[in-house]
Amino acid sequence: MNTYSVVLAFHVISIATWMIMLVYLPKLFVYHINAPRDAQAVIALQETSLYKVGTIAMIFSITFGLILLYLNPSLLQSGGWLHLKLALVACMVGYHFTCKKYIIQLTNEDASNKIRFFKLFRVIPEITTSLIILLTIIKPF
Repeated sequence: MNTYSVVLAFHVISIATWMIMLVYLPKLFVYHINAPRDAQAVIALQETSLYKVGTIAMIFSITFGLILLYLNPSLLQSGGWLHLKLALVACMVGYHFTCKKYIIQLTNEDASNKIRFFKLFRVIPEITTSLIILLTIIKPF
């Protein structure tokens, strides 16, 4: 067991946790919108709690990813796949912070007209994560 393998394992674990949050949180948004008024506060609490856990997982994912690059700097010369992967990760970070904006909006206003939007919004991390995994394994360029 070497250091790189241990860091890689923690990187994958933290990514899985982060992605679970990014996929499930928009589903909670739909539940929030459809819930009766008295249940919305409970769902809002779930959204906030899940977001906090996801934020910690995001920080660990990025930290372990940077450590992996430090331990193996030749990855930076391995081709354009890594640069595209890092750009997609940056998009996922932006998506993460956008979710926080929606948590605040749903708490403060009626969003019943946004159900369709959130059903589409929640596929973004699924598609992006799939692309990141494909890039990492296949390394097409």
